[in-house]
Amino acid sequence: MLQVKRAWFATVLPVVLSLGASSACRSGDVGSQQAPAASAAAPGPAAGGAGAAEVPKSKRSRPVAPVAPEPWHIPVGISLPILPGQGVGPIRFGATVETIERLMQQPCDEKRQDAPSRLACRYSAHAIEFFLENGALQRVRIHRLGRPFFKEPTPDFGIYNGRFESGVSLGMLQPAVQELLGKPRRVRSVQEPGLFNTVELHEYKDFVLEYDRSQSGQIVLGGIELSAPRATKTKKAAKG
Repeated sequence: MLQVKRAWFATVLPVVLSLGASSACRSGDVGSQQAPAASAAAPGPAAGGAGAAEVPKSKRSRPVAPVAPEPWHIPVGISLPILPGQGVGPIRFGATVETIERLMQQPCDEKRQDAPSRLACRYSAHAIEFFLENGALQRVRIHRLGRPFFKEPTPDFGIYNGRFESGVSLGMLQPAVQELLGKPRRVRSVQEPGLFNTVELHEYKDFVLEYDRSQSGQIVLGGIELSAPRATKTKKAAKG
C-alpha cells in the first residue's frame, strides 16, 4: 500500500507544479497589459514572477511630468514673483532673449519680430510675454487663465506662476486688489474691450493693471503690464 501511494504522489505532483507555473505566467501577462505605458520603462523587478515583490507606491519612480496639456489647469515652469521696476523672478529688465529663454528653461513658444528693433518672446502655458527693444527687455505682460494666446479660440494662456509681494494675483476682484495695492494713479476706461474683454486700465508706478469682464459678469484682474524704469530705457536707448 505504501508503495502505491508513493507511486501516485510521484505521478500527480509534477502535474500540479506544471499547472501552478502556467497560471503564474498568465497572471503576469495580464498585469503587463494593464500597466500604463509611462511605467513600462521604469526599472524594477519583472512583472508576473511568482517571487516578485510589489513595490510600495511611495517608492515607485514617477515619470517626468510633461508640459501641461491645454487647457492649462496648473501653473508650469519656474516661480516668477512680480517685481515692479525690476522684472519677474530672476528675469530683469535689460535681459536679452537668450537670457530669458535660459531662465525660463525653454525657448519662446512664439518669437515675433514686431519691428526691426522690437522682438516679442511669448509663452502660452506660462501666461507671459516679454517685449524687447534693441535686444534688451523693456516690457512684460502677464495674463489670466483663459485669455486667448492667438486670435483663434485655442490655445489659451495658462495659469501664471507668480504674484505681487503684497499677495495680489490674477483673477482677483478690484476692491481686493486696491485694498492691497492702494488706489491707482489714474483709471482709464476701455471703449473697445477687444480680444480679452478688458474694460478698465489702472495705472501705478512702473505697472498697469488690466481689468476684464469675466463670463459671469464680474470685473477681475485679467492682465498686468510691467515697464522698465525710465532710467533703464534711457540708458538702453543711448547704447543703441
